[in-house]
Amino acid sequence: MRRRFAAVLIGLGALVTGCASSVSGTGTLAADASRPAGGASGSAMPSGPAAPTATPGGSEGTGRQSLSCTGTKISPSGSPYCFTVPAGFQDVSSSVTVDASIGQEKYRSAVAVGDRDLIIVSVYELRVDTDDIADDTLEGELKTVLGQLARQGFTFESTSAEKSTTDGARTFSYRASQKSSGLESDVYFLFSGKNELQVNCQWKSKEADITKGCAEVLKSLQFKSVK
Repeated sequence: MRRRFAAVLIGLGALVTGCASSVSGTGTLAADASRPAGGASGSAMPSGPAAPTATPGGSEGTGRQSLSCTGTKISPSGSPYCFTVPAGFQDVSSSVTVDASIGQEKYRSAVAVGDRDLIIVSVYELRVDTDDIADDTLEGELKTVLGQLARQGFTFESTSAEKSTTDGARTFSYRASQKSSGLESDVYFLFSGKNELQVNCQWKSKEADITKGCAEVLKSLQFKSVK
């Protein structure tokens, strides 16, 4: 029997930047994949990411030309990113699929601590260099996507993004939930050059573990700039 767990994925709409968006889907973990190990001890859910450091008129991107993650790391061949697997999590990248999506990400990785408690990292190629696009423009496009998702049953604590940087990449984050599935998610959109990287930290019952694991992924994440 194939083990199922739902994955809520949200991507930027194909507007100014031309990124293919994703919507909610149900992930599948292959039958021969081992069950994720018990979660690491977690901390309380934070109120949001670090204080904003993004430049209002655009950015210079990460400027990173190589990747040097340490420890047990995930970095798909040819991808512009790497991150360290959080303690207590299992790499399920090869076992997870998403049934429902719009468009197609170029790379996807996933780590899990439970059937519906997982962190998914995806990369989308864009038509234009986002370093030349102002924060307000990017956030405006994201708000359009949030509106579309709201009509599909998603609720957001706020449609105004929390702004920060991750390895030099401008980052916009939101708290989402879906009543029908009982899933909640902190979703981070990172922009650098012609790539959008999305980190979806989703939980069903292990909020503390996902909160801690998400912080570890974001802290260790390295994201090369592609022009």
